[in-house]
Amino acid sequence: MKIGIDAKWFFSGPPSGKVVIKQLLKELLSDNYRTFEFYVFLKKKEKDLKFPYQNKNIKLVYVTTHNNLITNVFILPRHFKKFELDVVLLQNFGSFSKINSVLYIHDLLYLDYPQFYSYKERLYLSFLKPLAKRANKIVTISEAEKRRIIKHKLGNNNVQFVYHGVDSKFKPLEGHNKLNIQAFKEKYNLPNEFILYLGRLNIRKNIANLISAMQFIDTPLVIVGEKDHKNENLSSTIDVLGLNDKIFFTGYIEEFELPLAYALATLFCFPSYAEGFGLPPLEAMASGTPVVVSDRTSLPEVCEDAALYVNPDDPSDIAKKINTLLASKEIINTFAAKGVVQSKKFSWGKSAENLMKIIKATNDN
Repeated sequence: MKIGIDAKWFFSGPPSGKVVIKQLLKELLSDNYRTFEFYVFLKKKEKDLKFPYQNKNIKLVYVTTHNNLITNVFILPRHFKKFELDVVLLQNFGSFSKINSVLYIHDLLYLDYPQFYSYKERLYLSFLKPLAKRANKIVTISEAEKRRIIKHKLGNNNVQFVYHGVDSKFKPLEGHNKLNIQAFKEKYNLPNEFILYLGRLNIRKNIANLISAMQFIDTPLVIVGEKDHKNENLSSTIDVLGLNDKIFFTGYIEEFELPLAYALATLFCFPSYAEGFGLPPLEAMASGTPVVVSDRTSLPEVCEDAALYVNPDDPSDIAKKINTLLASKEIINTFAAKGVVQSKKFSWGKSAENLMKIIKATNDN
């Protein structure tokens, strides 16, 4: 079977989209699936970047790219026909091609939470819905998103979900090199104990209410991530509340440093208003760090009983749950252990296996 994979985000793209396609390709292009021919579509402008997987069953196809919508609708179909592919896996936007297609929709949050998206983003994403109806199968990332897709009538019986996995590099602190730990702490001047937020600095992530909660918490907060195009004036909130000595921003950190950030944190707080899946809490749990998360969308589905849940609209509730964990080493250890166990339910190998079942079923039909 000839399988086309839209991997335009492998080297550059949305942060979560890049993580997902990298991890899935690591599994799909392994020895487990050598009997299939994979045609991996990458950006022509990134042809000089070294693609890490080489084998006779892997064909790299470099395509001229515009945005994801235009490329999937007008450019990729020519290549599908040229290589006589049996089935293709596309990211977010489908195509008008008659080829068997599996459409991987990361989320439809923009439909239920338009306030977190700009007019330009909503206009762009509005094309997702009509194109999705042309796909043979739709894959999303959680049961919560599957329900959302069905609710908005993009699909029904052809919608399935495949959970994300968690990389083995995320592990408890004792699994990390002591010299690397010390160098990381010194580089970012981290306190010995801290609450961690890691992710985009976007209004949907609700960092402002986390900062407001810090009025009632003694342990400092470390915020890791880059400003997003739709963010709040967090510095102003910090100034007004007089929290400058309690909150630290690292800005962007390198990908290889992420496991250290999670593992060093006393606890991880992710009070997001809406998530399609919620990978950061899962990575924190795998790192042996207890988590406090929002009680919304997919987060209870992913974390189950291994997290403390908060009302994201209420800074006092965020503070209360954080202080509940910080009050006792025993409670910290209990939730840390629960988190490690919960994280083991998720693996990228299992994700790839489930995705391949859907791809094969699409071709068989």
